[in-house]
Amino acid sequence: MIQGFCCVICQKPILGTHRLSARYCGRVCRNKASEARRKEETLRQRNEREVVLKRHEDWLRQFQLELLRRAPPEAGGYQAGLWTGNMTYWFPTIPLRVAYRNTLNRTRSAYNFFTIDPFEPPSVALVASYTIRFVHKFYPYPILLNNHEEWQVRIPFAVPIRKLPFSLRAVPRDLR
Repeated sequence: MIQGFCCVICQKPILGTHRLSARYCGRVCRNKASEARRKEETLRQRNEREVVLKRHEDWLRQFQLELLRRAPPEAGGYQAGLWTGNMTYWFPTIPLRVAYRNTLNRTRSAYNFFTIDPFEPPSVALVASYTIRFVHKFYPYPILLNNHEEWQVRIPFAVPIRKLPFSLRAVPRDLR
């Protein structure tokens, strides 16, 4: 007895005129499957930041404690610098003609630094070692010169950041 194949979406039998590898009975079911995949991808992207925060909760707590220990009293924020091979790119940045940036906590910020109080986790584009520098807490938020040793920290997560002025593939592998 020959068993027929059924459509994944509507469970109707697939006609013999289709290929043996066909999964859908027609265009309508194929479009429904494509729409379901797009919705699933959108939900995954929305929840990605929360998954990063949950997965790296212990690391973030330790990083926050170390940040508070190393921060000078006049510091209000910090930046993470990535050596790209010929320059240091400082995260976060706000692109031209944009008034704010999205944070890892799903809020908006008009600052070009991560805040210390309340603590804002770093959102960087690559899992790599970063140089941390501090920013003053009062406007115009100048960079605080560090009289101590340079602080390098490896950030174990990355989030998608659009329109970077360099290619992530250009970052030397030994710096990652």
